[in-house]
Amino acid sequence: MGCSSDETDCCTIIDTAVSIKYVNGDGENLFDLDNGLTVSNITTYHKINNEWVKYYNGNLDNPKGISTAETEDGTFLVIFPSTTIVENSYTETKIEFSESDFDILRTELNKRNSNEFVTKVWYNDELKWERNQTDRVIEIVK
Repeated sequence: MGCSSDETDCCTIIDTAVSIKYVNGDGENLFDLDNGLTVSNITTYHKINNEWVKYYNGNLDNPKGISTAETEDGTFLVIFPSTTIVENSYTETKIEFSESDFDILRTELNKRNSNEFVTKVWYNDELKWERNQTDRVIEIVK
């Protein structure tokens, strides 16, 4: 399918996924360990109207907004953060590992025309990635 020449906005680009490699203090990938992390024991919440709302969309391939990706560097969590603006151009997503263990992913989201793409990523208030540095991949010691 192509765009007609009289349209100025023919395509939508949504590029928001963040890949996270979780490692322990010894550098071991927590998704690759026995009794380590799994998608089934992680819950995500999107901050909407100043409240955390559990994210689940049964119509999607990844209804919790997360999946894993296997790479030569091990298994990564792929998270599709909230696209609801909390303030200015920022979104917040809570990654919950248990009732007492959670982290906050904050993204700067550029919404232009019908496009949405992440330009900065913070993890627990620490800037971890900025646009055009590398692929949107971060490593977290847990």
